[in-house]
Amino acid sequence: MKHYFGAACTFAAFLSVCAGVAPAQTVVYNSIPSVVPPNVPSEGYQCCATAEFGDKVALAGTPRVAGFVTVLMSDWAKHSEWPTMPAAGFTHPITLNIYADATAALAHAPLGSVTQTVFVPWRPEADPTCAGGTAWRSPVDHLCYNGLAFTATFDLRTAGPGGGPLTLPNTLIYGVEYNTQTWGYHPIGVGGPYDSLNVGLNANSGPSVGTDVNPDGVYWNTSVAGFYTDGGAGGIGTFREDTAWTPYVPAAQITAFAFPTTMDDCKNGGWQQLVSKTFTPFKNQGACVSYVQAGK
Repeated sequence: MKHYFGAACTFAAFLSVCAGVAPAQTVVYNSIPSVVPPNVPSEGYQCCATAEFGDKVALAGTPRVAGFVTVLMSDWAKHSEWPTMPAAGFTHPITLNIYADATAALAHAPLGSVTQTVFVPWRPEADPTCAGGTAWRSPVDHLCYNGLAFTATFDLRTAGPGGGPLTLPNTLIYGVEYNTQTWGYHPIGVGGPYDSLNVGLNANSGPSVGTDVNPDGVYWNTSVAGFYTDGGAGGIGTFREDTAWTPYVPAAQITAFAFPTTMDDCKNGGWQQLVSKTFTPFKNQGACVSYVQAGK
């Protein structure tokens, strides 16, 4: 039995408004709905003894220099439950890991990793007109929800060796890792609104870009044997594949960049899809050619 827990916003224009995102990046995987509803089904961490959750995906296109990973999440915490915290929301450290394969995932040995302090907006207060009196009613579709969908974006441009670029494999496993009161790789030991923070799922469609390698599977680290479909036969407390998740797909977007290596890469408009190793877009073809000639 899976544990799904189920702000209206559009995602189509996200890249143009995300701080620090250069325009030459390419979306190489995307399973986030084009229009994000007020809330989505989601996987809880505190409730489900979870330390990490993600998926195995195959990337589209040819750029493979890691850019940004955006994860759709769901927050069930209300400000009234934590009134001493800021009115807009709270922050929590969340880690995004990239693994080369299942062996690396099992060993918790990522190719690259980044931890960011993510701002989490409170879900709206309960509306008494909703059944049960605990959910909130969206002014967009007038339906009732227990959580609020939002996105968290992770910058992987310096997640490679020595703080340099990270080259993504054509097929990879990504994992979202964070701690709660009693679960995670390093449990906090104190309750907080992060105990009501979940990772979102797309229940309506598969990826619009790239491929979900196993549409029926996800990667999950839970410490409760019975939560896995195999009853824990493949181990517990390790980041490994779990099955029987259809139609739920972890919702994330991955972007990548490409560096020019030859002058021909810059020609015929190619410079517009390329960046320097500082992730700076080129102003024109000549700037791209000069960059290659300088051997940088």
